[in-house]
Amino acid sequence: MTSRWIRRHAHRTATALTPRLAARWATDVFSSTRTYGLRPDDVLPLGAVPFTVHGDEKVTDGFLWNENATQGSALLVHGWAANSSSMHSLVPPLRAHGLRVAAFDGPAHGARTGDQATMTQYTRAIGAVLDTLGDVRVIVAHSLGAIAAIGALATHTGHPPQCAVLIAPPATLGNVLERWDGAGLHLTRPLREGIYRELHHRNGVPVTHWDLVGLGAPLDLPTLVLHDPDDPLVPYTDAQAVTTGLKNAHLTATNGGHMSILTSPTTTTHLTHFTTQHLTPPHTHPHTNPHPHTHTNPHARHKGTP
Repeated sequence: MTSRWIRRHAHRTATALTPRLAARWATDVFSSTRTYGLRPDDVLPLGAVPFTVHGDEKVTDGFLWNENATQGSALLVHGWAANSSSMHSLVPPLRAHGLRVAAFDGPAHGARTGDQATMTQYTRAIGAVLDTLGDVRVIVAHSLGAIAAIGALATHTGHPPQCAVLIAPPATLGNVLERWDGAGLHLTRPLREGIYRELHHRNGVPVTHWDLVGLGAPLDLPTLVLHDPDDPLVPYTDAQAVTTGLKNAHLTATNGGHMSILTSPTTTTHLTHFTTQHLTPPHTHPHTNPHPHTHTNPHARHKGTP
């Protein structure tokens, strides 16, 4: 008798007795941020320095490479249940542009405390990082991080970036939920509807709000969409829908599946070509913060990343 069978049997019983409790339970599983493993050690990536994030209690710091660069910043946004280390392979090509490169662990992700988060929390955290940096010229986001990043840009009042790169983006959170297998839970239609209601309660907005095209409609931002046609988690049709719906987007096929796409040389090549085309010489803006407060921990250990 496996733990998967026990969980499914227990959940069926809970569904029959207390549907609302079952929906909360299933939403907890869906909202888990630890799918891909345990918390990593809280150490500095090699070559990075920490910086303080202002305005968000869930995300208080992040990492900077090339901290004294004067060409502006690139912001890396990881996907759900991953962490900032998943984006490290994209640091070198962005540094090569003379950019300061920033990354951070989202709420309850990576070295953060907690095991669950909401899209609203993640979007707010991205907004706080944008405000802290002040000079983001390109934002690169993976998977569900793409929806959160576009949501943050849609409400951001500071200087907008010059371009965006979305890697393996789902078109909507609803699409993700409908494809979700329940991690071994028995997902009936009433239970799925209960998850929709619970997510609405937790996020403060309905699941339909998390629509990448709907959130990005006000933006006229040159956007490169990179997706593997054989991605087993997010279908290529989602990337096609995103590209068609955004005002200024271009879709390019690459390889690597859903996670290894981030380390694919083809992805790096397309990222480099696109940013070379769209990054113009920086200007001085009144709201630019070229040097966010960095702090050095003399006891911090470095791990082997770029």
